[in-house]
Amino acid sequence: MSGTGKVQEGDAHLTGDAALPIFFDPTARRRIWVRIAGTVLLVAFLVWSIGFGASLYMLSKLSQADGKTAFTRAYPLADMLDVPMPTPTGQDRVIRATDLAKAPTDGLPQGTVPFVTSGETTVYAYLPYWPDWNYAALTKAWPTVGVVLPEWYRLDLQAAILAPLGPEAAHQRAVASVLRFRQAGQVLPVVNVSDIRPDASAQAAGDLSQVVAQIVRTAGRNHYGGMCFNISGLSSSAFGQIGQLLLAVHEAFRALKTQTCLVAPADSAIWNDRNLTEAIDRAVVLGFRDASVMAAPNPIAPQGWFAREIPPLIDRIGTAKVVLALGAAGYDWTEDDAVPRQVDYAEAMRIAELHDSEVRFDPVSLNTTFSYFDGRHRHTVWILDAATAYNQLLAVSRVRLGGVAVWPLTGADPSVWTMLASPNRTNPPQELLHRISTADYVGYEGAGAFQRVLHAPRTGDRTIETDPASGIITGVTYSRLPQPFTILRYGAGEGRTIALTFDDGPDPLYTQEILKILKAYDVPATFFVVGSNALGAPWLLSEMTADGHEIGVHTFLHPFLERTPSWRVRFELSATERLIASITGRQTALFRAPYGRTEGPLTGDEAWPMREVEKYGYLVVGADIAPPDWTKVSAAEIAALVERSAHPAIGNVLALHDAGGDRRATVAALPGIIEALRKRGYRFVPLSSFLGKTRDDLMPLDHSPGATFDAASFEFIRIASVGLHWTFWAVLLIGMGRAVYVVTLAQLRRRHEPRQTPFTPPVTVVIPAYCEEAVIAQTITAVLASDYPDLKLLVVDDGSTDETASVARAAGGPDRRVEVVSQPNGGKFSALNRAYAMIDADIVVGIDADTVIRPDAIGLLVRHFEDPAVGAVAGNVKIRNSDSLLTRLQSLEYITAQNIDRRAAEVLNGILVVPGAIGAWRREAVEKAGLYSPQTLAEDADLTVSIVRAGYRIVYEECAFAMTEAPESVRQFLRQRLRWMLGMLQTAWKHRGAIGERRWIGLISIPELFLFGMIMAVLAPIADFMMASALLNGLVDMLVMPGQEFGDVPASVLAGYGAFMIVDILMGAIAFRFEPGEDKKLLLLLPFQRFVYRQLLYVTAMRTLYVVLTGRLMRWQKVTHAAPSQPGTAIASRSERRRFQLVRTDAVADRKEDGINRPMSGNRSRSAALR
Repeated sequence: MSGTGKVQEGDAHLTGDAALPIFFDPTARRRIWVRIAGTVLLVAFLVWSIGFGASLYMLSKLSQADGKTAFTRAYPLADMLDVPMPTPTGQDRVIRATDLAKAPTDGLPQGTVPFVTSGETTVYAYLPYWPDWNYAALTKAWPTVGVVLPEWYRLDLQAAILAPLGPEAAHQRAVASVLRFRQAGQVLPVVNVSDIRPDASAQAAGDLSQVVAQIVRTAGRNHYGGMCFNISGLSSSAFGQIGQLLLAVHEAFRALKTQTCLVAPADSAIWNDRNLTEAIDRAVVLGFRDASVMAAPNPIAPQGWFAREIPPLIDRIGTAKVVLALGAAGYDWTEDDAVPRQVDYAEAMRIAELHDSEVRFDPVSLNTTFSYFDGRHRHTVWILDAATAYNQLLAVSRVRLGGVAVWPLTGADPSVWTMLASPNRTNPPQELLHRISTADYVGYEGAGAFQRVLHAPRTGDRTIETDPASGIITGVTYSRLPQPFTILRYGAGEGRTIALTFDDGPDPLYTQEILKILKAYDVPATFFVVGSNALGAPWLLSEMTADGHEIGVHTFLHPFLERTPSWRVRFELSATERLIASITGRQTALFRAPYGRTEGPLTGDEAWPMREVEKYGYLVVGADIAPPDWTKVSAAEIAALVERSAHPAIGNVLALHDAGGDRRATVAALPGIIEALRKRGYRFVPLSSFLGKTRDDLMPLDHSPGATFDAASFEFIRIASVGLHWTFWAVLLIGMGRAVYVVTLAQLRRRHEPRQTPFTPPVTVVIPAYCEEAVIAQTITAVLASDYPDLKLLVVDDGSTDETASVARAAGGPDRRVEVVSQPNGGKFSALNRAYAMIDADIVVGIDADTVIRPDAIGLLVRHFEDPAVGAVAGNVKIRNSDSLLTRLQSLEYITAQNIDRRAAEVLNGILVVPGAIGAWRREAVEKAGLYSPQTLAEDADLTVSIVRAGYRIVYEECAFAMTEAPESVRQFLRQRLRWMLGMLQTAWKHRGAIGERRWIGLISIPELFLFGMIMAVLAPIADFMMASALLNGLVDMLVMPGQEFGDVPASVLAGYGAFMIVDILMGAIAFRFEPGEDKKLLLLLPFQRFVYRQLLYVTAMRTLYVVLTGRLMRWQKVTHAAPSQPGTAIASRSERRRFQLVRTDAVADRKEDGINRPMSGNRSRSAALR
């Protein structure tokens, strides 16, 4: 149907049920029953959805009391541990990240010290290769740091090799991900230079050029701002070699415009080499002593030593070159052990609190210290904190340094960043340093794979005392020590035992295979299941329970819990556990976090969800051995890693994955792992045994009264999920199959070549019109301008209330070929039937009252009737007002859907509609088909199918062009397409008997109309929804977990939808090849057509389905036109174009009317909403 269909007012008098429109229910009973049924179903669904959803959030299977569950009360953790559990003090309180942001000096503080010139002194930060949470510390300090010094390389002078330290490690990939936003010149990797033997100097000198080439190549390839060579561990005998190397590197770096940087302790003799210090670009002076060589516990950077050594050294090297490295760590000496352990500031504070130690500021060295007894040994700890850094910067305040470095970034007192980040140079130290938050840090106590939050973070407070004369800090008193997270590890198990666990399942393929292997080897296991996966394979959970395995919660949708609000965490836990209970009849107290680090959380953000999980009584389980079987590793590599990691002295929890990707390697490795560990004397035991409990203890029977409701609800969700899955693939595969089928037939169609002898029988052009005074003149003018030699024009005015008849007569003027007749309003079918009663020509060309045809269009249509088998010919309709996005999208649809469909359907004589905008008919065929019927809103489609069933052939003439107008607003468009789709369905239903007549129109075209015109159009949004969901999940995985692969389901969805899109684009390109005169720029709108335009068609399909079910049809009011500026010309402005108005009429009103108006045109296509 064309977008120009006109509508009459008034009703023709019709009698009998046969005259009623198809699907119309004059009694309104069907509509009443449909509405009642729909309302009942909707209310039932809403009640169930709200009730079940609310119950998942509000009613946990695990009973709660005072923040502890029945599991915690029944099995106190103190009974499970070999170490005593310190009781949290009353001062402990939960501090969230949002709370920290409110404090003036929490998080990344604001404010600076008088001796740091804001905007002129660059802040450097040394990022050591370890710890594995270094990326989190870097992210936190990001706004303050100007240059990052990551520890990435090792230089072996003796072997002449520059080697990376391991960039493939997960935490280093995370560091690289953070640093990729740094501009060139802001990253200077640290190269640790290894010592060389005295007898190897000659060889090292001989390889000098090779080493320099490696360094230059590495810096240039990675666009580093330079490289920093750390010689802290180098003996003085090697200074000559390193000096030559640095001079050569400096010379080579000039071409790259990169910096040569040397890192050395303040007391290193290398600073005495004036030639070297003049050649390097940056001299990073370590402003602290090497604690590893101290004979006994001592201050690391006494203020007296610093003031005596550092300022003269800065003057000697040159202030602009010096980057002063402030020590940001502490050292823990154990009696009888000369080598101390390096500790971060947060770890030192945690230890001091745990052992109730007094942290004091030494008045002599002005360094911080404390001591403690661990039950076996006495410890002494010296720390470099923000107070020490303040005093050191004050000591060098008279010079303008090239930079200040925090060494290392990961161990710093958070208040150090307060000083370095502050824009206010006058802030007193008390304001800058008094509050300290270490909430980003996580410390551990105990041993075992089970984990529990022992202490939550706590903000610390300290009082600062300064010397009035010098401003130096002379005293620091902690009124409350800052506390990070402290996680208690417990449940170590017996020696030579293995608890086998699997995450992310169940998977119908891999989990099933794993269960068979476990049964064959008689090995128990624990499966931490994802609720959405368990929903799709409930029988696997039943099999796990029957085989004696344990089951734990791994959340329902596998989210990142640290980025998940607490209400969602609760929902994830409750939904998964209740699903497990509904399938197995058992509750569970076991939990493992998705994406979690098996050893436990690295950062405070990762530790926060543990508090929420523990609140509902779950026992958080980590792992001792976790081979990366989620990556592309072989079965042999998995088995080898497990065998190497198994520790005979304690129990080992082994974490593998049975879903979430390709797990063939895990399945293949499992038998070898079991056999190898058993040969070494290991026993496989249930996870519960590590706590001295049984499965019944941690998975008690579920006796709750709502178990049946849960089981029914989850089964309903499962069936719906499976239905959505198969619907998605059905839509894609059927859609792609149809596209291939249409393109193939269109390619097989032969183009109609001009005949040698002209065929020009008499032709009558019929124009039915109703209230068309604004456009009728231009339509008549275009017909009279035709080059066809023998034609007449009959205009049937169907009771117009305007001047349509007089305008038509005036347009015809004295031309005797034009005849205008008027009749009472009866609808389009009545006007056309009146015309057939008046004409005597064998060939009739029908056009709409607002259609402009080309001069050669009639001749091109008529030539096909030389073949007596041809009953009708369809022309090629084009849109002339394609000056907006919506109308251009309709132009694109006419090319890529309607016209290519007619080409394909012609091959099988299956064309369903000859458009009312331009079509030619054999009068004999029309009369044989019974003329136009009032039973459908698509009279032209109804007549087309009737003619085919009468034994005639329908032809498509692509060169017979007619220009029509398309709706310009979404509202008009939706109304038009509702009428089109409803009319086509009425036609298909009326002629459903053609399916048994062995004609292609019955065997293919009509079933295809039902399938693609309605069913697929209603189901197609499901494919779009699943694609969008999969894309969103995949993007989240890539953004928040660099290096992680997509799960197999999202990847398959994206691949399937991508193939669907490619086929769609190829079909569009092929359609344009059939229409060489079209604007190829329209192809750029294919994405809009796919994701915007077709959604409107889907809405229309759903509205049509409602109309069909209720039997509530519609009538059409007249359409008004503004007169064009000149007769025969296209309407120039949108305001002059017609406007549609659709009025739905209820059944009572319909019964009062004698008939139903009919649309005045039709240019329909069954494929409008299909692809």
